[in-house]
Amino acid sequence: MRADLIGIFMCAFLAGGLLTFLGGVIKHFNAGNMINLFDDKKHDKDKVSRVVGRNFLFTGLSTILIAVISIFINEVYYNYVMMMQLVLIIVGLMATFYQFNKYCKK
Repeated sequence: MRADLIGIFMCAFLAGGLLTFLGGVIKHFNAGNMINLFDDKKHDKDKVSRVVGRNFLFTGLSTILIAVISIFINEVYYNYVMMMQLVLIIVGLMATFYQFNKYCKK
């Protein structure tokens, strides 16, 4: 099944919008403790909020930016754009959890 522009935007604004919203809330309200892996004894809440919020914001906004750029791309490449968004989200989440475990210790 071939991807179309509506599908690209739906995926981008659902996944990217959710990550952007969560990243903004976590970073702005210092809500690092809402992360499921957060433990008060092991992790610093300020570092968790900064790292996870920044990474979620970056991943979400990048996904939306790829969707906006796809307006100017030929229809032949829509499947590649969808794959690029999926890979970006997966790599962004993997980088977030890696940095969470490496840099957010007390």
